[in-house]
Amino acid sequence: MRVEELLNYYYDTFSDNEKYVCQYLIQHYEECVKDTIDEFSASCNVSKALLVRFAKKLGLSGYSELKARIKIEIQEQNGEIKGFLQMMTDSYHKMMDDLNKKNLSGFFDKLESAKRVFVYGSGSSQARAASEMKRIFLPIKEIIPLRGHDMCYAIQKIASPEDLVIMISLSGESEAAVELAKSLRIRKVPMVSITRLTSNRLASFCDENLYVNSVQLPAKYHIDYESSTPYFILMEYLYLSYQNYLSR
Repeated sequence: MRVEELLNYYYDTFSDNEKYVCQYLIQHYEECVKDTIDEFSASCNVSKALLVRFAKKLGLSGYSELKARIKIEIQEQNGEIKGFLQMMTDSYHKMMDDLNKKNLSGFFDKLESAKRVFVYGSGSSQARAASEMKRIFLPIKEIIPLRGHDMCYAIQKIASPEDLVIMISLSGESEAAVELAKSLRIRKVPMVSITRLTSNRLASFCDENLYVNSVQLPAKYHIDYESSTPYFILMEYLYLSYQNYLSR
């Protein structure tokens, strides 16, 4: 078990003083690693003997083993965070490389000739990206951002072959987005998908496909988090590239 798991497992067996040490320790892992047992016991306002008994109550040989375990876990966590940050940075670079190689003229042709441009975001992050697209393109093209499943029916009713519908969906497997794409394709409405870099149903129904390199926080952190930054990188890149397109 990791140290925090041991603390949780044995917590109900602790005396009041040991519970105090437990709470103090959780908030001061770094000090535990850096300080000697004399220094840590003084800052914790308990005796060295209590710290030793506390460690043994966790099934460890003594305070030295507790300190060593915490040190290893901190090093592992720091390494994992650095690795995750590097993974994210690498994904941004790869995304930019892919965009620089992609011919966007087909998308820009549709964007320029469209009477109206609707941008549909299937989720909260995607809806924010749609709003950002409206904001950043405001000087050169009016964008109408829409979000939520209830807007799918509205788009089906008002979109025409003279318009352009851009659909943002992380997985590209959202039933609402896929059904909307099917309906619009029958009506010959031009469509562009923005999804994660993977094969997906939404992309297969659209005329043009754009992709983001999205990185998800590893499951070990117990947080459902996926970076939304790539959407905003993409919007800025599209805006600047569209300016170049118009200047030609």
